[in-house]
Amino acid sequence: MVFQKVIGFWAPVKANPKYYGEIILQCLFETHPDVQNLFLKCAGLSKEQLQNNPDLQAHGEIVVCKLTKFVQHQQADKSLVKGLAESHAKQHKIPWANIRIISEVIVMVAVEKIDGFDTDAQTALKNVLKEFQTDMGPCYDELGFDQ
Repeated sequence: MVFQKVIGFWAPVKANPKYYGEIILQCLFETHPDVQNLFLKCAGLSKEQLQNNPDLQAHGEIVVCKLTKFVQHQQADKSLVKGLAESHAKQHKIPWANIRIISEVIVMVAVEKIDGFDTDAQTALKNVLKEFQTDMGPCYDELGFDQ
């Protein structure tokens, strides 16, 4: 039910993942500047240099597309979460806490950018993102990544 609610308002995000992904990452870096250093191609870049930055746009688009896939599969695809956990823990060395941080930013961006994103929609998105975070935790544990 909660996934269906998110799918109901997610259409503009799904339709333009590059746009929303860029905004999400820009907001992430603005609200949590230390996190920017975890993104090697964006580390040390100024806010101006991040504007229309193809690396930022590409990564943001991936973030939105993966989240869209999670929402659409309604958690049925455990391999998606496991694959993301593996790449973020092993390859990118992203602490699990940052999954929570970006989730908060995704909600902030949705509130600001999606028309009609009311309290019920916020709660639904927070619940879906919490489920995603909860699914990621054991994967990180299994990989032995220090959370």
